[in-house]
Amino acid sequence: MKRKWEVIIGLIGAILCVIMLGGFSLTMTTMEEGTFAKSVFPILQEGVSIHDLSQSFEAMKAIAVWFGITLLIVLISAVIATLSILKNKFPKRAALFFSLAGLATLIGTQMIAFPIAFFFFVTSGLCLFRKVRDEEIVYVSNKNS
Repeated sequence: MKRKWEVIIGLIGAILCVIMLGGFSLTMTTMEEGTFAKSVFPILQEGVSIHDLSQSFEAMKAIAVWFGITLLIVLISAVIATLSILKNKFPKRAALFFSLAGLATLIGTQMIAFPIAFFFFVTSGLCLFRKVRDEEIVYVSNKNS
C-alpha cells in the first residue's frame, strides 16, 4: 500500500463522523418526547418557552435525520475514495471524493463538524500533491567488469 497515510487519515475522519453524526442521529431518532423533555429540552430552554416543546422535539428529530443522511453520503464518498487510492491507482479521483466527503460534512452539519471535515480536506490535498516514491530498483549486471 503506497498511500498509507491518506488511507489512515481518511479512515480517521470517517470513524469520527460515525461517532459524532451517527451517535447523535441514533440517540435523537430513538428518543421519546418525554425523555427529550426531561434531559435535552432544559438545556435548550433558554430563549424557548415551555409551549414549544413539541416543536423543539420535531426540529431535533429533523436534524437527526439530516445528520444520518449526511453520514451516509460521507461514508459512501470515503469508501469510494479509499478504494480509489489503494495501490496509488486513481489519486485525483480519490481527492475528489475526499473533498466531497469534507464538503458534505461541512454542509450537512451546518459547519458544526468542521474539525472532522479538516481530515478529509487534508487527505484530499495529500492525494493531489504528495508524490509517492517508487521502491528503489537495484539492477544486477551479469557482465564481468
